[in-house]
Amino acid sequence: MYSIYLCSAFALAFGFGGFSLGWWGWGWALFFSMLVFVVAWIVLARRLGKQLQPLLNRVQKQMQDQQLEPAMQSLEAMLPMSKWVPMLRGQLLAQMGMLANFSGNQARAIELLEGASMRAPDARLMLACILYKKGDQKRAFEILQIAAAVNKKHALLHNTYAWMLHKNERSDEAQAVLAKFLKKDPNNAPSKDNLLRLQNRTRMTMLAFDTQWYILGLEHPPQQQGQMRRAPKGFREPPKQRGK
Repeated sequence: MYSIYLCSAFALAFGFGGFSLGWWGWGWALFFSMLVFVVAWIVLARRLGKQLQPLLNRVQKQMQDQQLEPAMQSLEAMLPMSKWVPMLRGQLLAQMGMLANFSGNQARAIELLEGASMRAPDARLMLACILYKKGDQKRAFEILQIAAAVNKKHALLHNTYAWMLHKNERSDEAQAVLAKFLKKDPNNAPSKDNLLRLQNRTRMTMLAFDTQWYILGLEHPPQQQGQMRRAPKGFREPPKQRGK
């Protein structure tokens, strides 16, 4: 990242420049280098944040107005800033991938979501669900395993992971996923209910997750909820497929 390189170069030049001039010894050179790096990073991060925030606000407004193509273009225009802002690229690709999926471009969505940050659980979950529905269950489980390890308190992710395992007759593994999650979030009612259901050899239910679950496309909403939105607020609903 350019920002890290710049701050490091400035800090080392100051710290060890002073050492070479005889102003201080090795210990002080290291101390001043670290101190200057932190200060330089804070100043630079604030400047970058002031430039980034208006762009993010514009994207949010475009999504709320269901202007998906302009929102995608705005996100793409922000990609060069990822050279300066650590972890920004993964977050941008996550948003772009979700936009592509809700626009109906699944191939583009997969390409973008593959580059999404591991700390963008909704994007990683969506990618796993797309691949699962396409029959690439092995890859879907690999993605969910890593995502669950990184995002230990994301209830929908862990329950979806368990749901897929149970559907593939791997009930013991599904129980292990939920049991591990409940150690981090012991009061999560839907997860406790689903773990009990698995222990009693009955079907899991994802009704508690409501729209968040149905937009993943693994189950259809109940008939009485036929008008339920299939996309989060701010996104246009994906086109319905024939025969569904």
